[in-house]
Amino acid sequence: MILIDVNNLSVSFGDKEILSNITFQVQKGQCVGLTGLNGAGKTTLMKAISGVQEISAGSISISKGCRIGYLEQHHTVSSENTVFEEAKKSFTPLFDVEEKMHAVEEQMTLPDADLTALGDRYARLQAEHEALGGYGWKSRLLGVLKGLGLTEEFWDKPAGVLSGGEKTRLALAKMLLNNNDVLLLDEPTNHLDIEAAQWLTDFLSRSGATILLISHDRYMMDKLCDGVAQIENGSLRYYKGNYTEFCVKWEEELKANQKAYDKQQDEIKRQRAIIAKYRQFNREKSIRAAESREKVLDKMVLLEKHEDHADMRLNFQQNRVSGGDVLKIFSLSKGFENKILFENFSAEIKKGQKIAIIGPNGAGKTTLMEILMGLQRADRGEIIKGVNVDVGYYEQNHKEFMSNESVMDMVWRGNRDLTQTQVRTRCASMLFFGEDVFKEGSVLSGGERARVALCKLSLQGSNTLVLDEPTNHLDMDSREVLEDALERFDGTVIAVSHDRYFINRIFDILWIVKDGKIEVFSGSYDDYILSQKQEEEKQEATVNKTALAKERAKDRESREKEKKKRAKISELERKIASLEEEKAKMEELFSSAELYSDQDELKRAQEKYAQIEKDLDKAMEDWMELTE
Repeated sequence: MILIDVNNLSVSFGDKEILSNITFQVQKGQCVGLTGLNGAGKTTLMKAISGVQEISAGSISISKGCRIGYLEQHHTVSSENTVFEEAKKSFTPLFDVEEKMHAVEEQMTLPDADLTALGDRYARLQAEHEALGGYGWKSRLLGVLKGLGLTEEFWDKPAGVLSGGEKTRLALAKMLLNNNDVLLLDEPTNHLDIEAAQWLTDFLSRSGATILLISHDRYMMDKLCDGVAQIENGSLRYYKGNYTEFCVKWEEELKANQKAYDKQQDEIKRQRAIIAKYRQFNREKSIRAAESREKVLDKMVLLEKHEDHADMRLNFQQNRVSGGDVLKIFSLSKGFENKILFENFSAEIKKGQKIAIIGPNGAGKTTLMEILMGLQRADRGEIIKGVNVDVGYYEQNHKEFMSNESVMDMVWRGNRDLTQTQVRTRCASMLFFGEDVFKEGSVLSGGERARVALCKLSLQGSNTLVLDEPTNHLDMDSREVLEDALERFDGTVIAVSHDRYFINRIFDILWIVKDGKIEVFSGSYDDYILSQKQEEEKQEATVNKTALAKERAKDRESREKEKKKRAKISELERKIASLEEEKAKMEELFSSAELYSDQDELKRAQEKYAQIEKDLDKAMEDWMELTE
């Protein structure tokens, strides 16, 4: 079933055409990733589908009754409500149905109520209520807030005082809770740490929603997308498969197109040479032949040459090889105020190992890295550096770029053995061409600072690279260049990162900093996630087994109680029968005249009769209580 049908869509801003005659469809249950260079028109297309952006030509058809949720890249929430109250607004349709159900319930109590008609209406409302989430709405709400990192400490906070990233997470939570049929997501993992990003990936994977996704999170694109739409030069090409499959197909297509273009150009050149030769003969026959070939060339449909954009060129080389032991860590502990980040952590880092440090925001990842670099002191513990270990450090915040030093001077500093030409060549390899090399550090963008830092790092010749969020600010192509360079690097790499694709591709040892401890895991990120899910399933099975055992014990106890109850009832019934029999005998005795001649005997008989009645009443009460 087609939910979104885009036909010959064009969008222009003034004289500039952003999208030109785009046609594609999104089927129910699909997840389509939008990819392309920054400014290619991905967000413009998403805004057009959501109705936010006016289109210049063409049409966009949305299936009747289809509910669309749109998360803008910089979406925020402005409200005086608390976080909990703001998220709860997502269930307004559910609460409206509940009010209607209560109204029907009240109508059913009226004397002249049409119970059949009201019953039918109540059943319809009940079905609608269940479709909207039913009485489990609160559990779902809290689960989504927690999953996105808005834990209990946020719930009573006014939404207006949240940071920009926290407001975006709240907006995402509201959209996920709204029961939309289609989700338009523009960079949904921005402002999410690795745990929240993984939770969101799993949530969307299970949701069954139709998704249109713009993201630099290649891991999410791989796990969710079954199709990728590439936007380039205003046009859109659709490819089946996830992001990795798209990259392979795109590369193959580029090579095939280049080969076809080169072949056509060679043929054109050959034909022009023949035409020139014919004209040199300057005879009527040769001129006609030349004109004939020119007509063929004029009718030829020329293939367009793909406009390649420049990619970074990066290579890490070692000036010398380190010893086998790079770092030895003994009983490392660190905390701030009342919070323990980690304690008694011991590990050995061997030459050539690639270790990723992961964990939620604020867990202590960067602190651990700065301790390894000697930039912070541990509370306890010792770190011993191995023989010939040369460490190159990539800092996340790039503090050195706050000065007015130029790009070229920053690269040249510490590499004075290079000539100016060599420095400019290295700058060009990191996409700083011409006058770009004279840009001052204070005016550089995040991506430009990252490229300068990587350029400097590549020139150090370090055999051990310590990287703090190295893929931040890099576009997808630059991230892949960095990954290729690290795959070729034979030295040791230690990196803090939340980029799951990067972690999964490069690293085979994970240090998970979480809940005041550091867990060491051998394997890829996918292996780690699989192990986590298996552990959760194991724990769930244990809980279920325990619950089943308790339920069985409860059943046995209940059966035993029921057995004792039935035995007690039978005992009481026998007692009641016996007492009634004794009572009947006593009543027969009271009808004898002889009894009244002996006052003492009469008194004893009366007392016995009274006791029988008392015992009978008590037995009857006990029996009635047990049989209720």
